[in-house]
Amino acid sequence: MNSTEFKKYNFMQERSDYLTPPEMIQEIFQELNLLGIYSGDKFDLDTCCSQKNIPACNHYIEGENDGLSLDWHNLNYCNPPYKTCDKWVKKAFAEFQNGKISVLLIPARTETKYWQEYILKNGFAIRENVYVRFLRKGLCFLNPETNEKMGVFKNALAIVIFDGSKNKEV
Repeated sequence: MNSTEFKKYNFMQERSDYLTPPEMIQEIFQELNLLGIYSGDKFDLDTCCSQKNIPACNHYIEGENDGLSLDWHNLNYCNPPYKTCDKWVKKAFAEFQNGKISVLLIPARTETKYWQEYILKNGFAIRENVYVRFLRKGLCFLNPETNEKMGVFKNALAIVIFDGSKNKEV
């Protein structure tokens, strides 16, 4: 096995502090703009990060702030530890009901209770004011210590946008 083959899948499940690549963040901002949700290039809050690598005004850093118990801001980004993804989706849904916008980068595990309960409606349609984009190819997250690409995350991922801003109008 050559070194590029080894590096292709050197993403370790034990870690939960991988960084979202900047290209993905740019795609998310483009998507928010296309949907007419937001036209800027900075989140109000990165809800659960290991360091400040996402363009955001505020950061809840793991070990310092608890993004699950603190209030979120108007426009939030969340790439949660995938082992506790259910808790973060539930929190994003609660903030959505309170008029907040949250963008999550999560595994596309549509069979799970949290997908069925908070993202999908009746198990077959996506909820109103919730947008989902399934990523067509694996994503290379960044090592938080070196900023190097860590290889492809092999499981399917989705960008889920809870647009609670429309809930304010009701």
